[in-house]
Amino acid sequence: MKLITKNRHAYHDYEIDKEYEVWIILKWYEVKSIKASHVNIKDSIVRLEDKELRVLNMDVPLYEKTSHALVPGYQSKGKRKLLITKKELAKISAALDKSGTTIIPLEIFINKRGLIKLKIWVAKLIRKVEKKQILKERDIKKQMDREIKHL
Repeated sequence: MKLITKNRHAYHDYEIDKEYEVWIILKWYEVKSIKASHVNIKDSIVRLEDKELRVLNMDVPLYEKTSHALVPGYQSKGKRKLLITKKELAKISAALDKSGTTIIPLEIFINKRGLIKLKIWVAKLIRKVEKKQILKERDIKKQMDREIKHL
């Protein structure tokens, strides 16, 4: 497994509920661009539209050796369809019925067979108050571990 890119902000801003691996439907020039690590998923989000998952705002610039004449009107942040099993899609749609849950792309990687996959989370946004509480608990735990270590 070769990691292409990772959404580091997702680890800090969201609380994981469930994790899935899905395929992305891409054109050949998008595949070449992603394999060259020219992709950004920082501001992207996954939506459930017409019983299909689609990733929005995933920035895949046009491959540098591709002519603009071959791909007129290319949108680097266009919608891209995700492939997932019906059973997993039903679980995701049931999880989205809860308030405050969303689907966040976590990382893009190439699996052992050379296919580009996207790891997504069904997650809940952490509020600033909750973040502060989590940070306080971590600091208290670290401080207690230090005191135990010195005794």
